[in-house]
Amino acid sequence: MNRFLLLFSLFIPVLFFAQNNSKATGTVKGITQMNNEVLPFAFIQLTGGYKTYSKENGSFEFLNVPYGDYKITVGSEDLDSLTLNFRLDKPEINLVLNLRGSIEIEEIKVIANISQDRKTPVPITKISEKKILEELGSRDIPMLLNATPGVYATQTGGGDGDARITVRGFDQRNIGVLIDGVPVNDMENGAVYWSNWFGLDAITSQIQLQRGLGATKLSMPSVGGSMNIVTQGIGGRKGITYKQEYATGDFFRSSLTYNSGLLKNGYGVTFSGSYKKGNGWVEGTNTEGAFYYVKVQKKLVNHLISLSAFGAPQKHGQRSFNQKIQYWDSNIARELGATPDYTTPMDRGVRFNQHYGYITNEYGKREVKNERLNYYHKPQITLKDFWTVNKKLSISNIAYMSIGRGGGTRLANSSGISYTTEGIIDWDQIVQTNRVDQLFGGPNIDPQYSMTELKSTQVLVSSVNNHFWVGYLSQFQYNYSKNLSISGGLDYRYYKGSHYQEINDILGGDYYINSSDLNNASPMRRKGDKIALNSYNKDRDGFVQWGGVFGSVEYSNTRWTTFVNVSGVLNSYKGVDYFMKKRLTVGDTVLEIGATDTIVYDGNTYNASSEGLEYNKTDWKVIPGATIKAGASYTLNEESTVFMNLGYLSRTPQFSNVIDNNTNTFFKAIENEVIQALELGYNYADKRFGVSVNAYATNWKNKPFPFGVSIPDPLDPTSSIFLNINGMDAIHYGGEIDFAYKVNKKISGEFMFSYGDWKWNSSETFYVPEFDYSFTFDAKGVSVGDAAQTMMNIGFRYEPMERLYIKLQYQWFDRYYANFNPFFLQGANGGRESWQIPSYGLLNLFAGYSHKINKVNLFFNGSITNVLNSKFIADATNNFYAPANFDANSASVMFGQGFRFNLSLGVQF
Repeated sequence: MNRFLLLFSLFIPVLFFAQNNSKATGTVKGITQMNNEVLPFAFIQLTGGYKTYSKENGSFEFLNVPYGDYKITVGSEDLDSLTLNFRLDKPEINLVLNLRGSIEIEEIKVIANISQDRKTPVPITKISEKKILEELGSRDIPMLLNATPGVYATQTGGGDGDARITVRGFDQRNIGVLIDGVPVNDMENGAVYWSNWFGLDAITSQIQLQRGLGATKLSMPSVGGSMNIVTQGIGGRKGITYKQEYATGDFFRSSLTYNSGLLKNGYGVTFSGSYKKGNGWVEGTNTEGAFYYVKVQKKLVNHLISLSAFGAPQKHGQRSFNQKIQYWDSNIARELGATPDYTTPMDRGVRFNQHYGYITNEYGKREVKNERLNYYHKPQITLKDFWTVNKKLSISNIAYMSIGRGGGTRLANSSGISYTTEGIIDWDQIVQTNRVDQLFGGPNIDPQYSMTELKSTQVLVSSVNNHFWVGYLSQFQYNYSKNLSISGGLDYRYYKGSHYQEINDILGGDYYINSSDLNNASPMRRKGDKIALNSYNKDRDGFVQWGGVFGSVEYSNTRWTTFVNVSGVLNSYKGVDYFMKKRLTVGDTVLEIGATDTIVYDGNTYNASSEGLEYNKTDWKVIPGATIKAGASYTLNEESTVFMNLGYLSRTPQFSNVIDNNTNTFFKAIENEVIQALELGYNYADKRFGVSVNAYATNWKNKPFPFGVSIPDPLDPTSSIFLNINGMDAIHYGGEIDFAYKVNKKISGEFMFSYGDWKWNSSETFYVPEFDYSFTFDAKGVSVGDAAQTMMNIGFRYEPMERLYIKLQYQWFDRYYANFNPFFLQGANGGRESWQIPSYGLLNLFAGYSHKINKVNLFFNGSITNVLNSKFIADATNNFYAPANFDANSASVMFGQGFRFNLSLGVQF
């Protein structure tokens, strides 16, 4: 059954005519589910001797049941049973029997802030466990959301886990991502690295995407939307599931999941593990990784206590850079009006990757070596206590910790990379250059540093990004009456990010020269030593503290549902730089002393050995922020609901717009972003048809440019400085429609269309008094880049027989304007639109079959994405190449991936 009808069935009764007789009797009917999906053939027992099994579609019915109080129990051979009490005092009652422990349902609603489709006055899309199994394949999770209104997701360079997502034109730095209600966006820049979350699909019960400001209660001011990934609970399907996958690029993945269900002693255990390895669709994007998840849960009277841990250690090759269109395909470049430049590479192919090559190892064998290799492990441990105090009050407390370790590699000197005639890296030549003097032919020795050791001029560097993150989230929900509920809580987070570069591979030499560490007298660096290739790559720590408070009031009756949410936050920032000269405070004077400095001050001599020296660090800077959101929905009848929501956000800036990493100083003129939003919508659903229509307007004021804007240094024209420029505004208008139709039991369809009108709304002259510098730009009315503003999705699903399905899906994207910096629209280029990539469409195919033998369920799923192997540009940057003519010739692009398949075979028992 189509996923939208399944979800709507939670809230819309199925109409039947009740039978009456001389006694007061009624009909008890409903649907059985497991994790919000239809559960067929479940055993149902009603007090008074009534027994039945649910049908294939999960429906059941008891006729001529006398009025009174009853207990109904539903169970299945591999699931925990569920018992509910109810009163029959009318001709017909409809029940939704969802097999999860009732306390666990409430835990998910409260902690994870899961919203209900028709009651919550915000646009919501829910991705079910079934849809994930059928359609995800070996793609990253964001790619599954491309069938959602307003969402544009791409695989960027094609590396495993390198996907990105935008919602209504806002990138994922401005989308709140949560796992079971715990935020996971990077505390410094808001980014989400999907490679860290490999394996989540094996334990996810649903993904809920709230577009716009949403109804999330946390002090988490997301602009584009919020995505909540809800994992499976102990009350889900009991038993063992094993799945084996094979996909494009010799990709293999094995997954094993075990769920004990709720045991008699109140305990429950869930375990999931997965291992993957493959070569990737793009050349040189080999991947290898594992996933583990363990959850121990204890039901203790009216407490549900759980301890969980999960992580995904991985490494994968990457493709980092867009290129000229001709680099990938010169024929397409000509079709788009570009003139091929024969001095630069052409026709490498859309799967080509310049970031790998072959190297001869110590045994004389040739092996693949990646220049761009991402490696990371980010385990997260969470302790939760959900306390049902009484029928009206529940309290949840969550403590969590995440420790991230890893980074990514690159060659230190991009202009000194040796390439083969095929365009890939010639690692053996690089090693030879490091070992042998290219001018005189002898050993590559520099007597200035060593008479015996070899000096490398090219090394492989790791950019390391380690972090330590702890958080505490406490919230309550009090049902004051049948119609009124109050909730609120506290949200505290502490984050330390350690960032530095270190030599990963010396590539045949013994040392490398880098003098960026001013606290180290020697510039000679060896494997494992820290260096900095740029001023912003220095060894530094970033500290962020987040203290938030939030509260909500919700009112609901048979017609109206309303909410008001208010939150406040104090965000604190601090930076420490270990490569800048240390500081010594003498009276009211601060001396900066490096490793080789000697300073005479007030008759005293100070050097690197003086007592009291401290690393260069900032004070704590505290910035407040606030959010107020409100919404209302009105049920016109059993099929129709209208809703509206609006909000005002004063959003604290991200770390990268507070502290300049080049100088470890606070940017000047730091101001909060201001977001104003309004949305109207209409929902309709009956037994066969469901539709959601909505229109939105988001006004984003003072939108920052990450890491500041680079301008020439007035004191040194050969270098640049970075400024935090305020006053950049953007307005995002749009409309969305999403509907599903079930023709009959075998055929169903879905359709989505969204249209955005996203424009920059600023034309300003900025003056920087401390540098006596001014510049003017004009971006007013220019389309926002880096996401398709028009998109469509059409899907048809056919089930020719029980447990067999085939689904066709067509996705179409248009009006993608190449990414650009609006501050560069100056002079004659003021107000110019960036280059628009060609529209493109993709055809996808999904099919599967399951077969049950006694208590064993066998299942097979297959998916093909881009069935027609279409060539299309998915990402682009405007005016990357000269001359900057806002056209295909000057744009740098990345092509999307072609024909890909995934086959999986699994067993449940």
